[in-house]
Parts: sequence; structure tokens; C-alpha cells
Amino acid sequence: MDTESGFTLLVHQARLGDQGAMDCLAETVRQRLYAYLYRLTLNHDLAQDLLQETLLKMVEHIKDLEHPEGFWNWLFRTALGNVQHHYRDVARQRAIGLSAASHQRLSKYLTEDYDDGLNRLMRKELSQTVVEAMARLTLMHRNVVILRCFEQMSYAEIAGLLGCKELRARVIFFRARRALGRQLGRRGFARGLLVTAIGLFGLLTAPADGVAAGAVTAGTLKVGPVAAFAGAAGTAPGIAAAVTIAGAGLTLTMEQFIYFLLLLGLACVCLVIALLWD
Repeated sequence: MDTESGFTLLVHQARLGDQGAMDCLAETVRQRLYAYLYRLTLNHDLAQDLLQETLLKMVEHIKDLEHPEGFWNWLFRTALGNVQHHYRDVARQRAIGLSAASHQRLSKYLTEDYDDGLNRLMRKELSQTVVEAMARLTLMHRNVVILRCFEQMSYAEIAGLLGCKELRARVIFFRARRALGRQLGRRGFARGLLVTAIGLFGLLTAPADGVAAGAVTAGTLKVGPVAAFAGAAGTAPGIAAAVTIAGAGLTLTMEQFIYFLLLLGLACVCLVIALLWD
């Protein structure tokens, strides 16, 4: 389907039991759904297995979908549930790694020329670093990065999919972004390369003959000041930084000191909320 209205009509017809529409819908969503699952699991064979499982559930339960325009959120939520079920064992979740097919795709990518401002050696190191960094993220963090950067979802849409508040979705993305930036820094890459690195990950994990990753920009990575403050303050380092600043409070004016106390109080509230969320 080339238009959103046409796709919604296809979903509606499939809900009503039209077998032709169901077959067309399954074929239409296959590549995009595979890309989502592959980026979550970083394993081609596993993504293929979960793709078939998710498509089967789509066929079985699409009649229960109340709003056809919410199809993708519903399908991604179903797929995520399948992934979570597979990784229910924590040890298995930590064992995520690139499959042989993934390594072949990386090797092929490194032999081609791209206008990205990187030489071949830098591109290879950056590609390997961001793949390893994405593999180290928690499933929740990796999911939000995929939805935001490659599915081009708004924070409100992500929150709807996850069943949480929009601020919660923004904070999760902020923490995932920060974790990726730290991994780049440890390998000697400037955090300013984060946009480029995520873009490389999207290229490496896109289906060979399917949907390409959406363009990742600096705007994509923005979360807003409130979410950034909550994401930073809701951690032990964030509170430690606030306490350090408080130690220099003797040099502040009374008005500045009162303002700082208000910010510190907000940081504590954010910490409590973060602990309850986690």
C-alpha cells in the first residue's frame, strides 16, 4: 500500500476476514517487521523465527484490533512480547550477539563506498563499536532507540506502545542515548559522532531488499530539558553531582541558593520516581 489510507483499508478488510487482504497485509508488513525484530535481537535466524511467530499471531488476533490506524503499535507490541518471552531467561538475554549472516552484512558494507565523511578504518571501528554498544543495551533501551530512530515514532506514540507516560518514554531514550555515547567515548570516538553511529547501525541492520532505516538527525535524539534533567538526576551520579554543586553553595546569592534547593528537591523527586519505574 502506497498511502496511509490505503494501508488502513487493507487492515480493515483483513479484520473482516478477507483472506486475500490478509495475505497482502502479511506480505506488506514482512520486511518492516523483520527489520524491527532483527534490530532487537541482532540475530538473523532468531528474527526470522520470531517474524513467523508474530505474523501467525497477527492472523489469529487481528480481529481483536479495535482501531486499524493503530495497527503498527499493536504489531510491534506483539513482536516485543515474543522477544521478551524468548529472553525471559536473563542469561540468554545477555548472550545477544551478531549472527554469521550479520557479520557477512558488515563485511559487505565495509567494502562499499559511502559519502559519510569517514575513511574505511574509522567506519569499520565505528560500526563494530555501535553494534556492540547496542547489544549491551537492555532490551527496553534498545527497543526505544529502534522505535525513535528507525521507526520515526514520536515520544507520544512510543509511550502509547509501551503503556507509559510520555515523560517516561523520553527518559528511557535519554538513558539509552547516554549509554551509547559512553560506549563511543570509551573506544575513543567523540560523542558528536552518535548520530552517525546510530545511522550506521540502521544501515547495517536494514533488510537487504527491504525497508531502509529512516534518517537519524540531531533532532531525533533530543528529549527536552525536563526529561534530560529527570534522566540524569534519577541516577546516583546525578545526585552526586548535585551534592557537589551544593558544596559550593556558599558563593551563591540567597536567591540563587533558594533556586538551587528547589532544583535539588526536584532531583530527589525524580530519583524516587525513577526508582519506582525501574
